[in-house]
Amino acid sequence: MFKKELEELFNGMPQVVKDKLQPVMDNLLERAGEVDEYSSKDPEYYEEERAEIVKEVNKIKYLNDQWKIMSTKNSN
Repeated sequence: MFKKELEELFNGMPQVVKDKLQPVMDNLLERAGEVDEYSSKDPEYYEEERAEIVKEVNKIKYLNDQWKIMSTKNSN
């Protein structure tokens, strides 16, 4: 579930952002898959892991937003 949400988010980003951040996104997707798979076995640990992943995703979203702003300024 969590991994699918991240895949949808990342797939909606421009190719230039994906090109630059693909290794980071791949790592986050792998970690999200582990959260989905093992969260019922150790909920406390995986809740913390999910929070850490969300922090990293927010950084990617920020970079994506900055790219959009720069792209818009360059096109005007």
